[in-house]
Amino acid sequence: MIRSFRSLVVSMLALWKGLSQKEVGARAGLPDKKVSYHLRRGNLADEALYQRLLAGMEARPAEVDIVTQCLETLEALEKDTELTAAEQVEVETGVLEITRFIRRILTEAARRSRAIPALDVYPRPADLETARWLAGEAWATLSRFPEDRRLALVQGVSMFQTWALVERVCEESVVQASRQVERAVSLARLAQEIAGLVQGPEGWRKCVQAFAAAHFANVLRVAGELKGAEAAFARARQLWLSGSDPDQVLDPGRLLDLEASLRRDQRRFEEALALLEEALRVGRCPERYLIKKGFTLEVLGDYERAVEALLQAEPLLKREAEPRLWYKQRFNLAVNHCHLGHHSEAAMLVQQVRDLAADLGDEVFLIRVIWLDGRIAAGLGRPEEARRLLAQARREFAARGMGYDVALALLEEAALLLEEGRAAEVRALTPGLAQVFESRGVHREALAALRLFQEAAQRGEATAELARRVLAYLFRARHDQGLRFEAIQG
Repeated sequence: MIRSFRSLVVSMLALWKGLSQKEVGARAGLPDKKVSYHLRRGNLADEALYQRLLAGMEARPAEVDIVTQCLETLEALEKDTELTAAEQVEVETGVLEITRFIRRILTEAARRSRAIPALDVYPRPADLETARWLAGEAWATLSRFPEDRRLALVQGVSMFQTWALVERVCEESVVQASRQVERAVSLARLAQEIAGLVQGPEGWRKCVQAFAAAHFANVLRVAGELKGAEAAFARARQLWLSGSDPDQVLDPGRLLDLEASLRRDQRRFEEALALLEEALRVGRCPERYLIKKGFTLEVLGDYERAVEALLQAEPLLKREAEPRLWYKQRFNLAVNHCHLGHHSEAAMLVQQVRDLAADLGDEVFLIRVIWLDGRIAAGLGRPEEARRLLAQARREFAARGMGYDVALALLEEAALLLEEGRAAEVRALTPGLAQVFESRGVHREALAALRLFQEAAQRGEATAELARRVLAYLFRARHDQGLRFEAIQG
């Protein structure tokens, strides 16, 4: 400790404890004038005297360390002449957040009589729960910082350089991939950076890096960069096969089900289904693989087998433990029931889905439920209610730039209007497709089908049958970008 700090340490602790100099001296058995002299001069070079004063105040070692750290921080700030005032605030705010995080982690670990898992060894089974709990706390802290600051924090704090945080950030990238691709890409890149900092045996490090690489490949797939995703998956596969994870700390089925999504988007459907079957054999999340299998079958237009796969997943799911998977299974099941014309079955599911979306506070989930409600109302012969719900969902999708979803809602709405002979209203509705045409998420074949419908509507020649044909095509073409509109016309 810097000696000149000692008098300040004593003074600050006395102030914190509500003690006057006279009281400090009395407790230490020293005349108050002597105490005043040493504190005023700002120099307590005598170690015995310093310890006598601290003992008199009953100052705990931790209290001394905290005050000393505060003074050292102030000294560093005083000497810093390179940063602006705003930059200094940013730095110190970050340091404060990290300090709070570390204190919370160490306090909780001590309270639970847990040791912090070693960072430079292959994880022991007894440490897995703790490691994942720590990763949750770490992400709660990191997520409060701007994306461009997270990497610096990760590089500077060893407790952010863990396999469990890689796992946690990867899962967050999957959640964001269906909402905001740019953010998902940022998260996947962050996971790769963390994976590069993880310590331990080389084989284990390769597996962690493979896990992160597969998730980066996944966000490239979602962004429509299929060639880049293919290359990234090849790298992930190579790392995984050359790595070592004997206790399967990381789910081996995860890489398989992510690659299956790429094969599906590449229209290599049999390969996708085979990968999911392999994941069911070796992975530890069969409910996820079955939900993906159901979705792949839905893209193929095999709605009956899709329902079968989704029903297989149902008894494996727990709403409290896996709320998002639970939502996806119920929602996809209801959508497939609608495809099959089983609207009553879909109606029985939608209330459960709505309740969970509300509990999660997920706005996008709630909007999709409104859209699904509209589809069900249309199928049950309640066109006015259906149009109102579909229009509401369309507006909400448009406000969030979700062009493909806008198109689905608009076409369903248009079909209902055309069935009632309200072609003029459909013509007034089609300018809403302009946003869809500008959307990055709508591929060429889908745009061609939408333009065909728009032009027919503008000429007053659109029919409910045409609207439903285009709608049926868009459902499948969303995840089968090579599918041509003519291929499914009857």
